[in-house]
Amino acid sequence: MQTVLQIQGFIMPTAQPNAVFASWIPEITELIGHPSKYGGVLRKEGGKRHIVVCGHINYDSVSYFLKDFLHEDREDVDVEVVFLHRKPPDLELEGLFKRHFTTVEFFQGTVMNPVDLQRVKVQQADACLVLANKYCQDPDAEDAANIMRVISIKNFSDDIRVIIQLMQYHNKAYLLNIPSWNWKNGDDVICLAELKLGFIAQSCLAPGFSTMVANLFAMRSYKTVSTNNLSKEA
Repeated sequence: MQTVLQIQGFIMPTAQPNAVFASWIPEITELIGHPSKYGGVLRKEGGKRHIVVCGHINYDSVSYFLKDFLHEDREDVDVEVVFLHRKPPDLELEGLFKRHFTTVEFFQGTVMNPVDLQRVKVQQADACLVLANKYCQDPDAEDAANIMRVISIKNFSDDIRVIIQLMQYHNKAYLLNIPSWNWKNGDDVICLAELKLGFIAQSCLAPGFSTMVANLFAMRSYKTVSTNNLSKEA
């Protein structure tokens, strides 16, 4: 049995509501049976430590971060890195996560939502890192967005250690207005412009200072070549 629906002069037969609902059952079942790929909850096994990384997440920022953080020359790399971002990763970034699947996890969400912070267990993390976009067109807007992320994280867990990257030095003052921001508990800010100008100033006083400090901070590996191989090739 059908009814007749008239829309803008057109007469269209429509099925009964039960038939319409029945036609949507396969789609509803698929949505329930196949949840979001990156919408799960972090599962900590064996008391393994973890950190949460948010902010500007793309292939370049993640690859540079993991290359240094998970370097084999570090004494303690038994820390799981959890990335939280509102957009799913592209194919290139997804491939990078799969190469580090034993130490890296990605969750789709935002730190502005307490539900997503609970999913990645921010309150149990060793620290929360907020990455900045070094190539942004508006540095003040980038800093404002990251400071809002810090406020949301601190409102959720006031004792979590937060390390944030900022573009402009004068925006550091806004962090002092956050009641739970505490330098003594390990909260810290890295101002990229301040580092650049500071290195330039110190290099004027002591040539080679910036190169020495950069080599101390960066983690690099070199392949050793034995003298026997060199003598055979000669």
